[in-house]
Amino acid sequence: MNKYLKIYWKQNLILTLIITFGACSQILAGVMNARAFNALISLNLEDFLQSMLIIFSLLSFYIISLLIRIPYEAKVIQMMSIKTREDITKSFEKMTYQNYHNYKAGTFVSWLTNDISTIEQNGYTNLYALLTLIIEMVLAAIALMFFHWSIILFSIVVSVVTIFLPKLVQKNVNIAMSALSKEQENFVISVTSVIKGFDTLFAYNLLSVLTQKVLKASDTLADKKIKQMKSLTYSAILGASGNVIGQVGVLILTGILAFQRVVSIGAITATESLSNKIFNGLGNITNIIVEMKTVQPIFEKFEQLTVDNNPKESFVIKNEEIKIEILNYNYGKSLLWRNLSYIFKSGGKYAIIGASGSGKTTLLNILNGKLSDYMGSVTVYGNELKTVNNKQIRDEIIYLDQTPYMFEGTIQENIELGQPFFDEDLWTALKDAGLKEYVKSLPDGLNTDIGEDGRNLSGGQKQRLALARGLIRGKKIVLLDEGTSSLDKHNAIEIERNLIENQDITLIMVTHNIREGIRENLTGILDLNSM
Repeated sequence: MNKYLKIYWKQNLILTLIITFGACSQILAGVMNARAFNALISLNLEDFLQSMLIIFSLLSFYIISLLIRIPYEAKVIQMMSIKTREDITKSFEKMTYQNYHNYKAGTFVSWLTNDISTIEQNGYTNLYALLTLIIEMVLAAIALMFFHWSIILFSIVVSVVTIFLPKLVQKNVNIAMSALSKEQENFVISVTSVIKGFDTLFAYNLLSVLTQKVLKASDTLADKKIKQMKSLTYSAILGASGNVIGQVGVLILTGILAFQRVVSIGAITATESLSNKIFNGLGNITNIIVEMKTVQPIFEKFEQLTVDNNPKESFVIKNEEIKIEILNYNYGKSLLWRNLSYIFKSGGKYAIIGASGSGKTTLLNILNGKLSDYMGSVTVYGNELKTVNNKQIRDEIIYLDQTPYMFEGTIQENIELGQPFFDEDLWTALKDAGLKEYVKSLPDGLNTDIGEDGRNLSGGQKQRLALARGLIRGKKIVLLDEGTSSLDKHNAIEIERNLIENQDITLIMVTHNIREGIRENLTGILDLNSM
């Protein structure tokens, strides 16, 4: 958390000054209570009215400070939250494909939602509340010294005790918070999974399962939240006990000093107000600190993401072939191939065939840099995939699978993926993918919303849109994993023929069925059944 406070130190300094201004106004108003009460006792109306006018003015300044502080504080918190999310997602960018998929997607969603909300509330909001209390307490302590030294001495002794008490349960609070954070991740995973299965449950008349799963996950999450609140309650009770002792003690001490004529009778109203600031502050501070410490495990979790910081060689085109030499890959305890060797020439058109489970998709995932835990050698244009910069490799390769992911948004947005292209290029890509006429027939054309997960498109249309997404980027190597499996025979042959006739690309496609009219135009066929 300190990292983000330092990044936005200017904004936090301004916020601190606003908080200090408001605290000064409040404390001075409390001190003026003594003068007003003394004037009341002596029946001095003029002095009483003057005191009340000053108190009213000071409290007005405090209200003005709140009007400025509250929206500005929210702005600063959101700035730091956005930066935190940015750092998390940048860590995703540096993760290897395999490390990323060691986590469930719902885990990362929970990090970016639940955990950030916890940081905002338990971390940043509590920090500013803590800062406010500390400033008010320091100013109140200074003010009490002007009444009598014994009052501030008593306050310090009780304060030390009040601070110590909640530490007795700090360990339990941290354990409860870590358990809650983990359960929030599990909740998001469970709920996301069952909601995405709506269509399947609907088909089997089992929609009641949706409610059952959500309720079960909710009960477990509620249990963790209740346990966390119990641990925080024990901390708050201990802090409140010291608070009560301190406030009552200051009143008794001030009363004794007033009887001895050491302080004025009006001082009792001021010391009550000021001591309330100190002991209420202490009671809250201990609880706030306990809550603030609960965000530390969350930040530690973020830092534990395994990123790929190993230096990689730059991608340099040394030859014009993709070469596999003595390749072996273990899938679990099974060996997919033994000493697989093959050469794909640049500009060639190849098919990979084999029975289900023979490793066709795995081979493509090795070729596009997703899997690096293979044995043997795989080079692309003379660059060993294990040692070369994977990001640069992906600039040369486009991978199209049989279940392409569609982002919520328009057709154009799903092709561009945040990279702007000319309309002419968009239409050319759609034509080559066999989707141009369909998009032209839509009222909104390229701006047609395809719905969540491309729900408004058929399976074949999704595949063609994914193909257009790849073709527009001019990749030199196209890896097609059953990329036309959802298309009818006519459209599938047309698209495959367009790819085969494209002299600028190297095509490697996985297929269960090499269609007539395509086989004779292939440069080679790699049959994994024989490996």
